[in-house]
Amino acid sequence: MSVISQFVCYLIGYYHPESIHNIEGRFFIYLDSYFSVVVVGIMVSIMMRFQIRTSRKEREIVERQNAELEKAGDFKNAFFANVSHEIRTPINSILGLNEMILRENISPEVEEYVKNSNTAGQMLLSLVNDFMDISQIEMKKMTLLKAEYKTKRLFRNVIEVARVLAEEKELELLVDIDEKLPSIMIGDQKRVQQILMNLLSNAVKYTYSGSVTLKVSMEAKEYRQIPGIESSYDFWKKTQENENVVLKISVQDTGIGIKKEDLEHLYERFKRFDEKKNRMTQGTGLGLSITKQLLDLMEGTISVDSIYTKGTVFTVEIEQEVVDPTPVGNVKNWRVNDNDHYQYEKQFVAPEARILIVDDSHINRMVISKLLAPTKVLVDMAKSGEECIEMAKNKYYHVILMDYHLPDMDGVSTLKGIRKQENGLCQDSKVILVTATSLSEARRIFQEYRFDGYLEKPVSGKALEEEILKFLPEEVVEYTKEENTYEIKQVVTQKHKGIYITSDCVCEIPKEWMEKYDIRLMYLYIQTETGRFADTKEITSKYMSNFLSVESSNARSISASVEEYEEFFADAIAESEEVIHISMAKDAGVSYQVASSAAKGFDHVHVLDSGHISGGQGIVVMAAAKMAMEGATLAEIFATVERVKKRIESRFILPSLRIFYQHGYANSFIAKMIKSTNAHPILTMKQSRLVVTGVTLGTLEQAKRVFVKTHLSHLHKIDTKVVVITHAGCTVKEIEELKQLVLSRIPFENVIIELASVSNACNAGEKSIGIAYLKKNTTPAKNFDSMNK
Repeated sequence: MSVISQFVCYLIGYYHPESIHNIEGRFFIYLDSYFSVVVVGIMVSIMMRFQIRTSRKEREIVERQNAELEKAGDFKNAFFANVSHEIRTPINSILGLNEMILRENISPEVEEYVKNSNTAGQMLLSLVNDFMDISQIEMKKMTLLKAEYKTKRLFRNVIEVARVLAEEKELELLVDIDEKLPSIMIGDQKRVQQILMNLLSNAVKYTYSGSVTLKVSMEAKEYRQIPGIESSYDFWKKTQENENVVLKISVQDTGIGIKKEDLEHLYERFKRFDEKKNRMTQGTGLGLSITKQLLDLMEGTISVDSIYTKGTVFTVEIEQEVVDPTPVGNVKNWRVNDNDHYQYEKQFVAPEARILIVDDSHINRMVISKLLAPTKVLVDMAKSGEECIEMAKNKYYHVILMDYHLPDMDGVSTLKGIRKQENGLCQDSKVILVTATSLSEARRIFQEYRFDGYLEKPVSGKALEEEILKFLPEEVVEYTKEENTYEIKQVVTQKHKGIYITSDCVCEIPKEWMEKYDIRLMYLYIQTETGRFADTKEITSKYMSNFLSVESSNARSISASVEEYEEFFADAIAESEEVIHISMAKDAGVSYQVASSAAKGFDHVHVLDSGHISGGQGIVVMAAAKMAMEGATLAEIFATVERVKKRIESRFILPSLRIFYQHGYANSFIAKMIKSTNAHPILTMKQSRLVVTGVTLGTLEQAKRVFVKTHLSHLHKIDTKVVVITHAGCTVKEIEELKQLVLSRIPFENVIIELASVSNACNAGEKSIGIAYLKKNTTPAKNFDSMNK
C-alpha cells in the first residue's frame, strides 16, 4: 500500500503540479506530521482489531471442528468396540463348538468340515482384530501391557500356527532360534506375538513354493567386552540382572518379492502390490501397517530387503528386559507332530479345583464348561453380576471367569462387589476377565481395575487351560501334558558374491571367459517361420544356415520381456550383493530399455549401456568382469565401463545390406544405392548405434581383405593387447586366413575369434565379419594387461 500511495502521489504531482503547495512555517509542518501519525495510527489500529477478530473467529471454527472430529472419532471408536463385541461373541461360540466337535470321535470327512469352518472363523476374527487395531491406533489409545513371559512358549505358539499355515500351502518352515535366548523376559507378549504372526502369515501368503524361515538372535543393548567373558549371556550372568536385550527377528521367504518402487508404500493401509499376480491372495493390506505402528509404539525398528520374484526378508528389532537369563536351550532339536488328525491333550487335571463361570450367554457358559470338562475341575455358573456376588459370598472358588458385558452390572462392578464383600469367601480369589471387546480396550480394563488375568474371546481350550493353570495352587493340580517339541531343519546361509556382471547374448565372449569370471548372459528371442526360440537356450549358431543366407533371413531377433528380465536379475541378485548388467548399445535394439525397466524393481541392479554389440560389447564386459573379480567397487567399475567403451573401435562388413534394411536398421536411400552398385557395406558403432560408413567393391573375399587393410592401417593408434573377430558362418579356412591377415597388419597379443550369436547373425546375414579393438590411451588400461591369463 505504501508503494502504491507514493506512486499515485507522484503521478498527481507530475501531471498536476499546481495541486502541490509548500508548507509555510514550522507550526504547519508539525501539524501535518501530527495529523499523519494520528491518521496512520487509527488505520493500523482498525486493521489490527480486524485481524484479531478474524483470527479469533478462525480459531473458534477450528476448535469447533476439532471437537466435532473428536466426537466423531469417539463415536466411531465406540461403534467399533460394540461391533467387535457383537461379532466376537458368536465367533466365540462357533470356534468353541468346533473344538468340542473335534474332540469327539468323528469321521475324517466330518473333521475336515469342522476344520474348514474353524479356518473361516479364524479369518473372520483376524479381520475384526485388524480393524479394531487400526481404530485404536487412529484414536491413539493403543497401549502396551508389559509382563513376564516365557520365551520358549511365545515362539512355540508362533511356530505351531505358522507350521499349519505353511503345510496348507505345502511350504517348508525353517526355524533358527538362538539357544542362548533368556528363558524369561518382560515385554508385551501378545503384541510381540502379533508382530511375528503378521510377518509369518504375510510370508506364507505371498509364497507359492519353497520355504519360510524364522530366525531369532539377540544382542545386549549395551554390550562391552570383559576379559574372560566370551558370550553376551555370560556378560548378563556375571554383571547384573534384568539387563535389556534386543531381539533381532527376521522372517525370510522365497515368494514373489517386492519391486523397488513399491517399497516406499509398503506400510500404507489397504495397500496391495502386483494385484494381477496376487488377485487370488486373500487379505486386507493392514498387517504390515499395524506391525509398523506396533513397533513404533515399542520403539522398535523394521527393515526389509527384497529381491523381486525371488523373496523377501523382514527384520525386526525389539528391546526386551531379561528376568531369567538361563538359556532357552537348543530349540533346533524340537520335533514336529506330523499327524494331521486333531489330537487334544489336556495340560492338567484338578478334581479339587473350583471354577465359577460368569456370563449372560447360555452358549458361552456351556462352551467354556465343556472345554474345561476333561480337566475334571468343579464348575459352577452364574448368568449375572448379582448372582455371581451371591455365589462368591457363600462358596470359595479358586478362579472366577468374569465376562465384561453383563446385563445388570458389568464385570468391573462385579469385581468391586466381590472385593468389598464382608465375610465373602472369594475376596482373594483370582478373577480372570473374559471379554469380546477390542484387545487394547480389554488391556486397559485389565490394568485399570486390577483383574488377575484376562482372556480374549473367542477362547480356545488351550488358552483357557493355560490361563487358569497360572492361578491354581500346586497341591490341587496334576500335570498331564508334556511340552510340544519341534524338529527344526538347519538353516544354511549361503555366501554371496560381491558384484555380479551380466550381459546380453549378443555379447560375443569366449566360453572359457564366461566360466572364469562367472558371466551370465540374458537370452534374446529368434522369431522364425516355425516359431520363437530363445537364443543360446533353444537355438544355437550351429543351425543358422537353416534360415540364413547371404541375401536373406527368415528370422529376426526380438527382446525378451520385462518379466523375463526381472526373473533373470532375481536369479543373479540372489547370488550376489550387486548386479551390473552391461547391455547392448541402447540404440541398436530395445534390450537396454527393457532391462532398465526391469531393473526398477530391484534395489541393487544397475543397467549400463555398453555402447556396442558383438565383440565390442564383449571387451567392455570382460573388463568389468575382471575388475569385479579383483574386488573393485561399483564406482570404479562404472568409470571403467565409460572409459573403455569410448576407446573401442567396432566395425562390421556385411555381404549385403538387404537383411539389415529389411529389419529396419538402414534407410531406403542408402539401401538402394548400395544394392545398385553390388557393394558390400561397412558398418561402424557411433553413439550407441550402427551406421553405414562406407562400402567396398569386388567379391566378398576381396572386400574383406580391403576392409581389414583399411581399418587396421594405423599401428600407432591401436592398442595391440586384444582384438575380437566375430563371424557368421565362415569356414575354418576362411577364419584362419582372416586371422593371419589381421596379424599381418597389427601384431595383436591376443586374438579372440568367436562365432556370432544367432541374434546378431540373423540381422546381418551369413558370412558377415566384425572386428573390435581398443584405441591407444595415454592412461594405462591395466584391465587388459593379461586378458588371457
